[in-house]
Amino acid sequence: MKENRKKVIMYTTLGIIALGIVALTITYAYWRLTREQTKHNIISTGCFNIDFVGENDILLEKAYPISDDDGKILDPYTFTITNHCEAKADYTINLEMLAGTNLASDYVKILLNEKGVEATPNLLNSYDNYESDEEYKVANAVEGRKLLTGTLEALDEKKYELRIWLGSNAKIEDDTMNKTYKSKIVVDTSFKVEGGLGGSTPPSEQTNPTIELGTDIPPVENGDGLYAVTHEDLEELGQEWNKTEYRYAGVDPDNYVSFNNEIWRIIGLVNVKVGDNIEQRLKIVRPVGVNNQKSIGSYCWDKNNKNDWTISTLKDMLNGIYYNSQRGYCYTLEENFTLTKNICDFTGTSDLPKGLDETAREMIDKEVIWNLGGWKNAKIPTKQCYEKERGTEVTKGSPTEWSSETDVGEKYNGIGLMYPSDYGYAVGGEVRNYCLTKNLGSYYYDDCYANVWLNPDKDSRKLWALMPSSFVDSTIYTFGSNGYIDIVYTAENDFTVWPTLYLKSSVKITSNPKPEQEYGTIDNPFVLSM
Repeated sequence: MKENRKKVIMYTTLGIIALGIVALTITYAYWRLTREQTKHNIISTGCFNIDFVGENDILLEKAYPISDDDGKILDPYTFTITNHCEAKADYTINLEMLAGTNLASDYVKILLNEKGVEATPNLLNSYDNYESDEEYKVANAVEGRKLLTGTLEALDEKKYELRIWLGSNAKIEDDTMNKTYKSKIVVDTSFKVEGGLGGSTPPSEQTNPTIELGTDIPPVENGDGLYAVTHEDLEELGQEWNKTEYRYAGVDPDNYVSFNNEIWRIIGLVNVKVGDNIEQRLKIVRPVGVNNQKSIGSYCWDKNNKNDWTISTLKDMLNGIYYNSQRGYCYTLEENFTLTKNICDFTGTSDLPKGLDETAREMIDKEVIWNLGGWKNAKIPTKQCYEKERGTEVTKGSPTEWSSETDVGEKYNGIGLMYPSDYGYAVGGEVRNYCLTKNLGSYYYDDCYANVWLNPDKDSRKLWALMPSSFVDSTIYTFGSNGYIDIVYTAENDFTVWPTLYLKSSVKITSNPKPEQEYGTIDNPFVLSM
């Protein structure tokens, strides 16, 4: 045997990948996640976690044939599957042979048993003798073998031990010498819903877990809800901007969404520029007053009294200390009109709310190019304002776009503010068509503001908008406390800030698993998944 060990040196590695398929809600939401194994690797999708805790990494180096008795006492790789849901979950554990394997698989012995359960002979097998399973084969896998299937009760978990070795049937000749065997573990899971709706549904029969604005949530023509906004008649923008948008409008539409462990609201699915293309992204805003949610504060637009967003101190604060949940400088205007430099704390240890967490930061689309076009005054209806925001009328030397390439201040991270047109398109009800013809500066006098959910009445101060005035390089548009668009003449003013951002195209809206309630409400907000 010692001589055999010297002759046969096999470098065999096993990479572990956890791949979860989770059916969520009665309509069977479905997706997969793939992560490479580390010492402690947790993949979480909804309420179901696949938790791989590596008590021992599997690393077969200098492998040589051993007996089954010796194989059964090898140190195992131990992993845990945990069901955090209030429903049963079916699961399958597969072993996928990867491209690059040149060792005959019938020499590979496998033992998978539940931890604490004796490794009986019937659990012992070779790779080829397991049932072939191509249904959930991962990328770069040549073959798939189904090792085990089972069901987890609600809130239950199971621990497994996996051992792999080179069987004693391996020949010490060219067919085993200096060969490689590579594989991955794959765990497929699905909800098992009782009452005739359940069972594990094959992927081809499962529905998409996302809720699409405009389809799953159809547009309305009156009241509170999602409205279709067409742009065919905005010829100056160019044909590429003419995609139909979907925006929430009315007094209190069901557009509440859980984001950053807070309640934000969905402005809609809007047209944006990404690179040289016009695409659509979900746009959300952090309002004040929802669930007694505190404001992040009132701040100056710019300490140097300029309306150039790319160099403004407000932009730097939002994309710096607020984005990273840190402490740092911010600027306010005191009652005696003195510009004051303060320390703002967004770490969650002060009176200010905590900034963005890691999950929220990951969802922000930093590739979107924000428009910085302006206009002279507030005597402009929503449709024309939408066009001017995407235009080139600015004060001399000011940029017309904001992106990672045009930003000249602190690091660009994609947090901005609402546009005046966001407010204008948020009007709903019977007055919508009438209000869309009126100047944004007269929404209050025309009583349009009463049908706008973005109305900042709950704040004692105005809100900053992301639109500079082309009249003077210190003038900026604001949302008035009585529901109208206005222009202020100094960027050193401090007004309330509602952070606004675009989500990546991979971020989807889903509903909370509360079928007895309407989703998108403040009590049952939408959830987001990537």
